[in-house]
Amino acid sequence: MKRFLSLVKKTNHHDTTHYPPALTKVYKVSHRTLGVGSFATVKLCTHRKSGQTFALKVINKRAIAGREHMLDNELDVLKQVRHPHIISMQGMYEDNEAVYIVTDHAKGGEFFDRLLRKGSYTEKDASNLLRQILEALAYLHEHDIVHRDIKPENLLFQTSSQDNGEVEKLMIADFGLSRILKEDHAILMTACGTPGYVAPEILLRAGHGTAVDLWSVGVIMYTMLSGYPPFWQPDEAALFDSIIKGEYQFDEQYWGHISDAAKDLIQRLLQVDPSKRITAAEALCHPWIAYEGNDMDESTTCMDRDIIINVRRGFTASRQSLKPSS
Repeated sequence: MKRFLSLVKKTNHHDTTHYPPALTKVYKVSHRTLGVGSFATVKLCTHRKSGQTFALKVINKRAIAGREHMLDNELDVLKQVRHPHIISMQGMYEDNEAVYIVTDHAKGGEFFDRLLRKGSYTEKDASNLLRQILEALAYLHEHDIVHRDIKPENLLFQTSSQDNGEVEKLMIADFGLSRILKEDHAILMTACGTPGYVAPEILLRAGHGTAVDLWSVGVIMYTMLSGYPPFWQPDEAALFDSIIKGEYQFDEQYWGHISDAAKDLIQRLLQVDPSKRITAAEALCHPWIAYEGNDMDESTTCMDRDIIINVRRGFTASRQSLKPSS
């Protein structure tokens, strides 16, 4: 849950045992800390009437001085959005020391840790998870909101249960870098994002919009199916050069048994030219996402094959700083 923090650096953090009366009237704040950072502490809290648990994000005003725009951006977005696959804000409180944001409590752990613990894992499983991300992004983009930091750490599972036969529910979190696109400022110029997931147009400072989120989805999808990222270089300068050029490949060792439909969608997502990149709404109609078990063609015949061993092998290679194709 510490990944939930929008404004986090691992240094000193702010905590308090004194909360606004308006907050404590509605919620009982636990001593349990879900995450800490230099700007914020996330505590577990419980709604007094319903007994439902939530996450309480306590943001130190002094620590965030000079970065207030990040908090403003996050609040602007959270106040507007309501979607089953997006973390929802339940309330906001404030005193002289801090801002307190109550949000959904995602109990399911980190994205890839959860995947790697699965006993079996197929392309169909990956498709179901990616569909949820795309549905959330289609909603955001329809409302002229760009997230700008889509990465596994910001994808949270709602519940800890994963073996009840139901599709696991994912939620997008962390809107500190998000922007609401205004008609007169439809192209953003600020460099932002996380190195391995950042789109070429951000690195080129050529102006960017909602398409940057789809590039990040392409990186996540590639990694979900192979265990390692598409852009793999020893230093940041070389990494950025590969991203700008769109240099990646489907190594036979890891991709030989992956469906053609999956590779096609990745290629459409990792399109260097943002004007040619597939949109979230279009991706939801792609055969790999819209696939049904009784509606297979040659491009989707591999989707029910278990790929967990292959993904674990690729993940292990990536953590050992070995290029998987070597």
